[in-house]
Amino acid sequence: MIEAIREFFTPLLWPIPHIIAAIRLKDSDPPPELKAVPYLTVRGHLTGLGGALRSFLIGIFLVNGLYDGYSYPAFGRGQVFNISWMWPIVFRNIIGTWLICSFWDWWLYFGPLKEKLFKHKIYKRYPSMAQMRHDAFFTTIASCIAAALEITLCHFWATGALPMSRSLLDKPILNLFMGLTITHFREPHFHLMHRFIHPWKMDNIPDLGKFLYRQVHSLHHKSSNITSFSGTNMHPVEATLYYSAALISIPFGVHPSIVLGYFVDLAMMAWLGHDGFVFPGSGDYFHELHHLHFDCNYGTPRIPIDYFVGTFAKAKEDVGKNWGKKPSGWKANETYVHSDSTSNKVE
Repeated sequence: MIEAIREFFTPLLWPIPHIIAAIRLKDSDPPPELKAVPYLTVRGHLTGLGGALRSFLIGIFLVNGLYDGYSYPAFGRGQVFNISWMWPIVFRNIIGTWLICSFWDWWLYFGPLKEKLFKHKIYKRYPSMAQMRHDAFFTTIASCIAAALEITLCHFWATGALPMSRSLLDKPILNLFMGLTITHFREPHFHLMHRFIHPWKMDNIPDLGKFLYRQVHSLHHKSSNITSFSGTNMHPVEATLYYSAALISIPFGVHPSIVLGYFVDLAMMAWLGHDGFVFPGSGDYFHELHHLHFDCNYGTPRIPIDYFVGTFAKAKEDVGKNWGKKPSGWKANETYVHSDSTSNKVE
């Protein structure tokens, strides 16, 4: 029961549980077991619910906390595009991106406990500063694209072109349900979108995925030694597709805070899930295998599509087995990747 409670509250209270756990680390502690699972237990799904609730609460704050009454642009001002209400959304996204990503990368890679935390790093090399600068730039661009999508939605909400609830209490059960299931609802979209921009490796069908990977998704995969800033380090086309998952809840006429919760969840789950460390980091070994070996683990174990379609890998050796004689993994990748740091620090 205690473990189940921890699974729920750890993402909800980030970064407090992670920092406390890091402070309690001892030099004598054994290295953590690195394990990718094909699907989650019920307890594992509580992590998704906790993360979704965190995103939902932040979404409520962004609509009702940063604005007085009904002054959020979706409730009226957004009828006419005007820089006066548009620039704060862009500015807010940029500030939020840099506060979260720069703090978490600093804590893990430069902070006072970085030597203790290194034992929990999945890939035992530090990334280069050139990679961090590259990823920070494109992640900032991606956050501006998310802001542009939100601005467009505000206009359509304000003009009545899209349905919405003006109050969370208009549809309380629906809004609560949609808020708690943000992560579960959006992850099938992530898998399908992500798989679409990787080589399809299907016989007798033109491989559009190979073209999209080379022209679009390869930018994300230049960073194989990932950090928080790598999370939404994406080509603008991919960033637009990725953040379009926020549109999933719109047909239900939910409150705008739900949709903003989707934007928050898409951003924070990517940033924290790419930090490169298992707990007390927030990294995801399942997805790190994808960054190291490319042709596996396109989604998440929360919605185990990889398990059902045969692209799940718990180790490097599984990638080749899954694809048989077809080229796969690192050897089949044509993407230039950033070099690692040559020392025991980021430089």
